[in-house]
Amino acid sequence: MMRSLQSRLVVTLSACALGLAIVAGFVSYWAAFREAYRFQDDQLLQLAALVDTRNLAAADSAMHGLPIQDHDYRLTVQRLGGTFPVTLADGFHTVNTGDHTWRAFVRTIGPELRIVVAQPTEGRNEIARNSGLRTALPFVVLVPLLICAIVWTVRRAWRPVQRLADEVDTRRDTDLHALETRDAPTEIEPFIVSINRLLARLAKALDEQHRFVADAAHELRSPVTALVIQSENLERALAPAALDPETRNRLTKLKSGLQRTRTLLEQLLTLARAQSAPTVAATPLMLLPAVHEALEDVFVLADRKQIVLDLVDASSNVPGRSSLRVTGSKRDIVTLLSNLVGNAVRYTPAGGTVSVRLSATGADVAIDVIDSGPGIDADKRERVFDAFYRASEQRESREHGGEGTGLGLAIVRAIVDRLGGRVNLKDASLTPPRGLHVRVTLPNPDVAPGTHP
Repeated sequence: MMRSLQSRLVVTLSACALGLAIVAGFVSYWAAFREAYRFQDDQLLQLAALVDTRNLAAADSAMHGLPIQDHDYRLTVQRLGGTFPVTLADGFHTVNTGDHTWRAFVRTIGPELRIVVAQPTEGRNEIARNSGLRTALPFVVLVPLLICAIVWTVRRAWRPVQRLADEVDTRRDTDLHALETRDAPTEIEPFIVSINRLLARLAKALDEQHRFVADAAHELRSPVTALVIQSENLERALAPAALDPETRNRLTKLKSGLQRTRTLLEQLLTLARAQSAPTVAATPLMLLPAVHEALEDVFVLADRKQIVLDLVDASSNVPGRSSLRVTGSKRDIVTLLSNLVGNAVRYTPAGGTVSVRLSATGADVAIDVIDSGPGIDADKRERVFDAFYRASEQRESREHGGEGTGLGLAIVRAIVDRLGGRVNLKDASLTPPRGLHVRVTLPNPDVAPGTHP
């Protein structure tokens, strides 16, 4: 059974149209056939009325003298008793003479004179059939046109539904505003209203979840920070030389664990802010200063691993100056770049390179972060934007600060979605180590949508 309502409508309406056309064509054909047959009988009757004793001899000769090529169409007028038996009563008859089947009309002209006007039924039937077919032909021609009209009408009526489906498909994951019901067909409007109620409940549930994560991280940050300070005070209070190796190792692990916990809480707070921050009209922001600030945040880690940070601005011919602007707050841009570059530095082996490239592409500003690390498999590139998911098994050692929280790309996606941009991942190189190329595109406030700079 077909699941498509559109296909069901097309097939059902087409079948109905075809069935009605067949019935109407058959009825028209039969009516035209009978009418043509009756008309030919009237011709025989009228011809018989015109024949009398004075012109009987010449009537048949005149009929045979007509320029009719096909004998099946020729009329004959003669006395009864030759080809046709004298036993025929006055009126219409169908007579089989062996060579032909005739449609004959018998008339008595005088006491000793009876005539017959006849025509072969082959020609009569052909004339009647042709008349019937000409009458039914419009139905044969119009049925395909009618089916095409049905298909076009159904598809046109279905366009609002398809537009609604396309709108839902192109929405971002975080876009939960209600669907528009103004141009929707009346039949599916209740369905759209139900979806809107579901979206409202989902938005409320997500908002409560984000608030819970933010509140929990905020409440835990203070005691964890106090524990970090206390661990540092404990280390200073105790003479390192007086500690045995096992105690010193445990104290180091305690400090490292507390530091990772504090970093995780900070990332959770950043993610909660990125997901729940209201969308407001932001003023255009110069991109290059935000990039510099983000690079400064990760410079210590990059220097510790001897990783080269390379910044290339393809939009400007003057080093250190750039005209690129984006729409958003500086805090968002710095957080976005800090996470991207921080991830790149964290998973790039010591002595590698991390490049940041700025460029203008059409109506967007592109930020490319390219590293020489192990990269991410193609089948995992969508999942890495999920919170706490880590695609690479190659973790950097803790002394290099390389163990991440699994929230960096989730924060990036949340900020990019809110700013109306896109983020894509691909290999930086075709040969191992493949590295990772992250491209973030944000709307360029200096270029109108649909135009090119």
